Amino acid sequence: MSDETTPPKADAGAPAAHPTPSAKPTPPERPVEGAPGAPALWLPERAFPPYRFVPGHNPHPFMQVGGYAYGEKHAPPPYVEADRWQSNQSYLRGLDFFNRGWWWEAHEEWEASWKVCKGLDEDQYDLLQSLIQLAAAALNLERGHDSAAGRLVKAALGRLGRVIEDAPRLCGLELAMVRDDARRALQAPCPRVEGLYLRAT
Repeated sequence: MSDETTPPKADAGAPAAHPTPSAKPTPPERPVEGAPGAPALWLPERAFPPYRFVPGHNPHPFMQVGGYAYGEKHAPPPYVEADRWQSNQSYLRGLDFFNRGWWWEAHEEWEASWKVCKGLDEDQYDLLQSLIQLAAAALNLERGHDSAAGRLVKAALGRLGRVIEDAPRLCGLELAMVRDDARRALQAPCPRVEGLYLRAT
């Protein structure tokens, strides 16, 4: 009589079993027209790229063959003072991307301006770095990288807190509102970040 509690012997000639890797989360849809309640675009005349880049799901825009801007190189944007933010095309483009949930594109757009601000405007420099980190945190959350997202949120909120002490309102943003909205929206787990907007006025 066979012992039903004893597992069958493995076939010595069979290949070793490997755990099935977990599937990557499917990126949420992010239409350019935006979700209900999203702010209007600052630059509606500028078309969005053909796809929203999510690592592991589509080609890197600049670095991979098939990317929508593969091989292109762009000059850095000009430095624009914080009180002239409405004329800062790069900053506004980043707002448009962020407010549509195109997190990587917002990060990329602001990073160029952030580098230009270095040594010229400490508050704007720190604000842009905070916004870059919030965009990266949102992208990480939607990809299931909760630990990385948490570190980015912590760093961004800490930096925003320091800017608030010196400039509570900067580049059209009420920074305390940005901080509080980010703290609320960027909570793990979060397969789709909802209601996180930068309402510059």
